[in-house]
Amino acid sequence: MAEYQILLLPRQSYYQWVRAASDYVQAFGANLTADADRAGQFMRPNQVVTIADVPDGYAGAPFGGDIKSWFRRCYADVRLDPVPAKSPDDLKSALASRIAAQDRYGHQASPFSLKWPTDYPVITQAFGANPTIYRRWGFPGHEGVDIRAPTNANVYACAEGTVLEVHDGSGGHPYGRHIRIQHRDGYQTVYAHLKTPLVAENHLVRLGERIALADSTGDSTGRHLHLTLKKQGATELGLTKYPKDVVDPTPYLVWPGSAFPSAPSAFTLPTSSYPWPAEKCLAGVHGRMDGPLSEADFSAIRKSRVEAIKLQSNTSEANVTQLRKLDSKLFILVRLFADLSFQPVTAGDFVQWVQAEVQRMYAQGIRYFEVHNEPNLGVEGCQRSWADGAGFGQWFQEAAARLRARFPDAKFGFPGLAPGDSVEGKRQDALLFLQQSEEAVQVADWIGVHCFWSRAEDMLSASQGCLYEAYRKRHPGKLLFITEFSNPSPEVEPRSKGAQYVEFYQLVRDLPGIGAAFCVGLSASHGFEAEVWRTENGELTEIPSIIGSRSEP
Repeated sequence: MAEYQILLLPRQSYYQWVRAASDYVQAFGANLTADADRAGQFMRPNQVVTIADVPDGYAGAPFGGDIKSWFRRCYADVRLDPVPAKSPDDLKSALASRIAAQDRYGHQASPFSLKWPTDYPVITQAFGANPTIYRRWGFPGHEGVDIRAPTNANVYACAEGTVLEVHDGSGGHPYGRHIRIQHRDGYQTVYAHLKTPLVAENHLVRLGERIALADSTGDSTGRHLHLTLKKQGATELGLTKYPKDVVDPTPYLVWPGSAFPSAPSAFTLPTSSYPWPAEKCLAGVHGRMDGPLSEADFSAIRKSRVEAIKLQSNTSEANVTQLRKLDSKLFILVRLFADLSFQPVTAGDFVQWVQAEVQRMYAQGIRYFEVHNEPNLGVEGCQRSWADGAGFGQWFQEAAARLRARFPDAKFGFPGLAPGDSVEGKRQDALLFLQQSEEAVQVADWIGVHCFWSRAEDMLSASQGCLYEAYRKRHPGKLLFITEFSNPSPEVEPRSKGAQYVEFYQLVRDLPGIGAAFCVGLSASHGFEAEVWRTENGELTEIPSIIGSRSEP
């Protein structure tokens, strides 16, 4: 992955700061801005924000003179790279040292640093967050950083040192099972909420050595690694506002070099149901959004040469048969559909409603099923059949277990979520919902991802509605399907959308671990006027006649 980096410079005398940074920008291809919000949103959360850390350089509201604290409040998941400087000349000198050493983020010059301790470069709770929660323990805020780490994820030593303690979590310790390591210069790290420690006391650990497996033991509400950093004497010397010598580990953490860890280059899938290599994302489309496919739909499929199609579970057997005749290699994924908009629906009820449809599809050789759709929306059952992501996670696991018992060869996917923040009564925040559903996502056979945009440049931007990178970062080893993508804006004319869709297929074609990307959608009788591909007479309104060359088996 490319490095996404943006330099934040003070507004006052901005162009003097720009000149000071110009050689560095040319050397490493970084972007520039004086807008902190723009820096926080730029390719979020996969960017590095390099800050010209100037005393009083960011005074006044909303920063209060402390730009780093502002970022940790407003953009806690973004990597920060502060460069202390009192003047443009200071900045130029500091950046020149980096250029000379080819040390883009100044890691080599740091007297003490912490290697990233998991395979997941995601901070789920920043240092100092939620002061009202942590004041009960005498801390002015969260006394460490929480880093993404699913159950059994590897935990690595952040620096070389000696294991001081391996605690079994007894006595109701809030850290549960945890490890303490003593490092040079009085630094100590604590790794908390572990499942299985893999080292013993007095063990000499190497930098990056695997020391434990992660979990959620102790006072923890979800699987993650809690990392605390201490510096001997820091509290007494006034170097920290925290007791017990706790200091902020964030400035010391060396984030992984890429935006997210490399995914497996290929996935082993049954060739009978998935005849193309998964490292080549198939170009797909939704079938008719609200009814059976028509002859005009089949004509559009033939013209566009799609490689995959997504159908509703109530699609007729005749439609599937005709698709097979049209192209025997066409990959078919089915969304299990039931109306959850009016009454609470249990997982058992859902399975009872859809199992006959699954049986029909299963008998026709279809093996990939998406269990429901956008469960973070009120209209799809949120706040009625489940309260939040955790509730849906339990619902999904029960539904998937019941279906697997009847259809053991089928692959049941966690459904795509509606991207975006919370909207009262309508939608719960997608990434929070995903985090709450963590256990269900882990047991799912694959994950559905939704990507929407209104501007071509935002196709893969997490801040604009494409959740692919956020999902891949959180689940580097999971098979993904982009089960919905489109530009739903009615202000963009159809031919421009068609060109964008072709570009999107090209963008995701070689991204590892994506089975197929399904554009919304082929046709509909009503309700999808800004997104459907064709008119009722079968003419393609958005997609050029060929969206890509056919893959070989």
